[in-house]
Amino acid sequence: MGAGMRAWSAIAIAVGLLASANSAAMAKPKATTQYKYYAVSGGSAVELYIAMMKRGPHVNGDQAYASTTATQTLDGRFVRTSNCRLHDINLSFQFTIRLPKVSSTKGLSKTTRDRWQAFSQFLRKHEETHRSIWLACAADFERRALAVKASTCEAADAEIARLADETRVACNKKHDAFDAAEQKRVAKHPFVKLVLAPPKKQTAALAAKKPAKKKRKSIF
Repeated sequence: MGAGMRAWSAIAIAVGLLASANSAAMAKPKATTQYKYYAVSGGSAVELYIAMMKRGPHVNGDQAYASTTATQTLDGRFVRTSNCRLHDINLSFQFTIRLPKVSSTKGLSKTTRDRWQAFSQFLRKHEETHRSIWLACAADFERRALAVKASTCEAADAEIARLADETRVACNKKHDAFDAAEQKRVAKHPFVKLVLAPPKKQTAALAAKKPAKKKRKSIF
């Protein structure tokens, strides 16, 4: 006897899972990733930084260099024999990673170009690590959900919903811990050092464009 599954709340920045009672083959979480870029331009590291502050994404209301969003879907069905349990599950993610891209490197010094390239790679790896954290959390949820047994399908549904909430909280902590560790790395990044120690004229330009201080420390 089938019964509908509750939607799994989103992990971090995501749209809630869509649930249905359709049969689906048991499989590990699947994922597709789309990369989108916003254009930045300038003749110096400071100008590129200012462009990121103007054109970059907002995450939970905060200015960011880059971002990752995910739409998640979940299909599965309950089967009842002597007890009720989730018979199969199909969990998938559609990720969108947004990154900065320099419109033209003309006018930039070789040092700035090289450090920007390294910074771009740093941001991409950072966002892809968030994607990996998401998928690891999803795989753990899937394993635990498939192990649930209950006397009724309603009870099984409630337990899986509890596991989903528990997974979401634990996964958000992992994302936050990763971001906190990365803040130390980004502060020491050669490109950021170039931004923070520019000529006096550039320093004045940066101060004039500096965004309002946000409560959240994360800049990703």
